[in-house]
Amino acid sequence: MAATAAIVFFSAMALSVGASVVEHTFVVSQVNMTHLCKDTLVTVVNGQLPGPATEVTEGDSVTVHVVNKSPYNITIHWHGVKQWLNCWADGVPMVTQRPILPNHNFTYRFNVVGQEGTLWWHAHVPFLRATLHGALIIRPRHGAISYPFPKPDMEVPIIIGDWWQLDLPQVDQSMKNGSFDFFASGSTINGKLGDLFNCSGVPEGGYVLDFVPGKTYLLRVINAGLFSEFYLKIAGHNFTVVAADANYVSPYTTDVIAIAPGETVDALVVANATPGRYYIVALPNQAPGPDTQTPEFTTRGMVQYRVNHSSITNGAAALRSRRGVKQEENDIGPSGDVAHNFKKISQHLFFFTGNLV
Repeated sequence: MAATAAIVFFSAMALSVGASVVEHTFVVSQVNMTHLCKDTLVTVVNGQLPGPATEVTEGDSVTVHVVNKSPYNITIHWHGVKQWLNCWADGVPMVTQRPILPNHNFTYRFNVVGQEGTLWWHAHVPFLRATLHGALIIRPRHGAISYPFPKPDMEVPIIIGDWWQLDLPQVDQSMKNGSFDFFASGSTINGKLGDLFNCSGVPEGGYVLDFVPGKTYLLRVINAGLFSEFYLKIAGHNFTVVAADANYVSPYTTDVIAIAPGETVDALVVANATPGRYYIVALPNQAPGPDTQTPEFTTRGMVQYRVNHSSITNGAAALRSRRGVKQEENDIGPSGDVAHNFKKISQHLFFFTGNLV
């Protein structure tokens, strides 16, 4: 018994050396968002969709204060985090904790030990996970130099999700009662629907990622969709997959990433194409018959090469076009600037098993 206590004590001491406390406040509230010509009341964290990224270093302690200003009972689940002797921070309602009631607060505290890579957090309340989620990025204790792959010049979270114009808790209740005729209205990349969707003919804004020629980018891809597996592709580029669900993998090269709901994939992309603009596309997988055939919505953003060093947007700007899709694909402007498309999704895919429970 004394030996066990000593091991626990010295393990805790070892974890504290060089570790930091990362502290956040998550305010859960409802905001109006307008897409597809309709205002929708959306439950979000800190007024944004996706929610804020939580970035830590392996060995850190994490403290998150959740302030519930929504009308719903809420918990936050740290998806994939190994809660060693700390299950009460796992965020499973009526299993590891009571839900956080409206107008109440709760503080999560946990250590991130022995894990590196990309995970994510989300509400552990059915369907509200579609809007209450964000990235959880765990960097190596010794910095990017200790990555078991070439050090990237930039790291970029890519969160694939759904856009719902429905009351999500009501949809959940209806499905519990056996009614399944409820579907998302679109798909998103980092909260943007993209120009395949429009309001009265005006395309929706799309996610834009700036590339600098010759640089290497680590894309931290998360599938926050409720049901669909997605295929992700950047026209004219390849991915080198280096990790999945915060576990390093033997690197392999592919032009398409298949990612299941709840899964994360880390992939390197080298900006080695001819400078221009290239579509980044997320295409949901339709289940084969006799399964129910549901509406599946492809979304796309843009990778654009930056040749003028003063014009970088770090992917924060939205690309809007009032021209038709076909016209934008085929129209070459005075500078030869063309949005490069791809003809089809490769059938040579790498599949993973989803881990969402």
